[in-house]
Amino acid sequence: MSNPTRRMIALAALAVAIIAAAVALELPSAAAQSDDEQTGRIVAQRLADGRTEFGWQPTGAARVLPRARYFPTDARVDRWLNSSPVEVDGAQIGRINARLRDDGRIEFGFTPTDGERILPPSRYFPRDARVDRWLRSTEITISAPPTATGFVAVSAGVVHTCGLRVSGAIECWGEKKWGATDAPAGRFTAVSAGARHSCGLRESGAIECWGDNTITFVEADGESREIPTGQTDAPAGSFTAVSAGEEHSCGLRESGAIECWGDNQDGQTDAPTDSFSAVAANRRHTCAIRESGAIECWGSNTVTLFGADGESREIPTGQTDAPAGSFTAV
Repeated sequence: MSNPTRRMIALAALAVAIIAAAVALELPSAAAQSDDEQTGRIVAQRLADGRTEFGWQPTGAARVLPRARYFPTDARVDRWLNSSPVEVDGAQIGRINARLRDDGRIEFGFTPTDGERILPPSRYFPRDARVDRWLRSTEITISAPPTATGFVAVSAGVVHTCGLRVSGAIECWGEKKWGATDAPAGRFTAVSAGARHSCGLRESGAIECWGDNTITFVEADGESREIPTGQTDAPAGSFTAVSAGEEHSCGLRESGAIECWGDNQDGQTDAPTDSFSAVAANRRHTCAIRESGAIECWGSNTVTLFGADGESREIPTGQTDAPAGSFTAV
C-alpha cells in the first residue's frame, strides 16, 4: 500500500473519531435536562413597520409565539413590557419580558410562571437589526410550571370570588343568586369579579362576562324593578385586560385604548381617548394608568348620603382625584 493511501485512511479514521467525540459530547447536555426543567431561547425579529416581534424557541422544538408579542416603536426607555403567557405542550411556562435601553437596543428576559426573571447572557436585540431575520438569545433553563391543580390569579367581588387555574379554567365560589359564579368552560388568561357579575379574558383575546346584567331601582312606593344595563355585554374584538365593576365593565385593547360598557349614570364608562397600560373598574368610577405612568380616573367623585327626612345628598369624596406622579398598578 502506498504512503498517500495510508495517509488517506488515517485521515478518514481521524475524522470518524472526531465526529464520534462531538456526538458523545452532545449526549450529556441533552440528558442533563430533567423532567422538572426545560431549556430554550428567546427569539426576536424586526418587522417592516419598525416593531419587534419576539417568541420562545424550546430546545429541539418549534418556535412558540405568544398572542401579545410585539414590542412597540414608541416604548419608554427602561420600562419592562411583558408578553402574554407562553404555552408549551398545553401548559403556561411564563412570559417574555422586554425593555428599551437608552442606546436603542432591546433587552430581553424570561419570567417563569413560578420564578424570578431570568436574563440570558446574550439578550440584546440590536437597533440596526435586519428586517425579517430571527435572532436568538443564549440558551436558558427554566423550571417546569406548577401542577395543573393550582391557581395563578384570584379576584374578589362583592359577594363572590373567582380564581384562574394554571390550566386556564376559571372557578368561582360564593353567592350564586345572579349566576356570577357560573363561569363558562374554556381557557382564559385573566378573570375579574364584580358586584353581581364576572368577566374573563379568553386566550383568543375575547372578553366574556356572565351573571347579572341589570341594575336594581327602588321606587317611591318601595317596589323594586330591574333595569337592563349591559355590564355583561362585552364588545367584540381582542383585549389584553379586563376589569368588572359594580354595574359596568372595562377592557384594555391591544392598541392601549380603553372601552367600557354597562351602567353610565355617573360617566364611569366614558373612558378618555389615549393609550393606557392598565384599567380598574369599581362601583361608580373607573381608573387607568396612562403609558406615561400617570393615573387618570373618571366617573362619580362623591358618595350619596340619605338624611333623616329621606332626602339624598352628594358628598365629595375624591376617588377620582388621583395624585400626580408615575405608577405601575391601580
